[in-house]
Amino acid sequence: MTSTVTTPSRPLAAGCRQTAGPRRSGPVVLSLKGPRRRAPSTTSCAALASPEKQSTAKLPLPPPPPPQKEEEGTDYNEVAAALESIYKLSPAVVEEEDDKTKTKKKRKGRVGKSTVIVRSRRRRRGQRMDLGKRVEMRSKAAGDKQPEEQEEEREFEEMLLREHAVSTDMGSLDWKRMKIPPVLSSAQSARLFKTVQPMRAILEVQESLREELQREPTEAELAEANNMTVQQLRRRLDVGRAARNKLIKHNLRLVLYAINKYYPDMANDERFDDLCQAGANGLITAIDRFEHKRGFRISTYALFWIRHSIVRAMTLSNFTRFPFAMESERQEINKAREELAFELGRTPTDDEVIKRVGISPARYRDVLRMMRPTYSLHSRNRVTQEELINEITDADAIGADSDKHSNQLLRLAIDDLLDSLKPKESLVIRQRFGLDGRGKRTLSEIAGNLNISREMVRKYELKALMKLKHPTRVEYLRRYM
Repeated sequence: MTSTVTTPSRPLAAGCRQTAGPRRSGPVVLSLKGPRRRAPSTTSCAALASPEKQSTAKLPLPPPPPPQKEEEGTDYNEVAAALESIYKLSPAVVEEEDDKTKTKKKRKGRVGKSTVIVRSRRRRRGQRMDLGKRVEMRSKAAGDKQPEEQEEEREFEEMLLREHAVSTDMGSLDWKRMKIPPVLSSAQSARLFKTVQPMRAILEVQESLREELQREPTEAELAEANNMTVQQLRRRLDVGRAARNKLIKHNLRLVLYAINKYYPDMANDERFDDLCQAGANGLITAIDRFEHKRGFRISTYALFWIRHSIVRAMTLSNFTRFPFAMESERQEINKAREELAFELGRTPTDDEVIKRVGISPARYRDVLRMMRPTYSLHSRNRVTQEELINEITDADAIGADSDKHSNQLLRLAIDDLLDSLKPKESLVIRQRFGLDGRGKRTLSEIAGNLNISREMVRKYELKALMKLKHPTRVEYLRRYM
């Protein structure tokens, strides 16, 4: 298909010359099917000379090619069914790439199953292994250590067996004169507790075997249950006991600290050794129950068990047995009294103590009755060294002369107190307060009678009064007032 376009002849522009050859005039043939070809022109500078004329002579753009006809007879439903059948015949494997793990996951199921994967958001909790498997894993982990670490661990165990293989008899210790080892650091305590762990695991297996067999298991049975030889079993038990003994020895200071803090009145008492023995039992219980993986210090955990053991021992050793709860309430009452006395600046009343502790008045009276000490009738007074049975008076035999008899007893008690002083101190007090029946006298009169200075009389008086204010003498005199 061709079209004919006739272009008029144009004159030459200024400065242009005609090319050689005959001048051609005629139509220009353009083909729409191929590239556009321009007919040769006799003027080469026409476009540069007159751009306005060039715009007027633009050729029309060729029309777009005709669209191709679509194939007739194509059924898209059949094509989709064919693709689906091809997909069902493919292997039932779904490969998914995880951004974190970069692993491939396979879809389980028969061929033709739906490809929708449903993932549960619920996390599966791992099951805890039994004690035997844990011991086996620890033994394998111990075998994976480097030679240098194994040698260091062996030397540490030999040191423990050499120095702490024999346990200490707590009943034979002299707590006031013995030299207690220093407190261990946190790292040393953690290492010793890790050393004790295999022994604890073996003892747990032994307890389970004892319940299962209804008898004490042999060493061979215990070693077989722990997947080790008899020699390895004995070695681990010995090392664990040595580490436990070292922990006990280096934490005995906690026992003395607890006694001096919570029971200062018994620090110099004859029951001090008994309290130390009870506190040591509480320390052993704390070390056996302590779990170092929780991140706490052994001193924080052991103080509770030491105090608990001391309180229980005091409750069980009393002449009159009281419940353990009453002993705990007695300690709370004493603590409340001290706190209220510090806050108020005076001795608190019973109502204030009851409100602070939070118990009923009847319970408070029962605890106070329990707090009173129990004396034997044949025990001797600390001041007069007389038996208490001789100081008991018969109220029925006294009758109407009870007041007179009470005054006589009070006079005898005062004489006993004055006789417990030094001779010059007793004489100064008798003359100064008129207890000898001759009236009160001044310092100058007493100095003349004793042939000493007034200053010495004043010093004797002060010393005697300080001695008479002692709680033991005051308690003795209060019985007759």
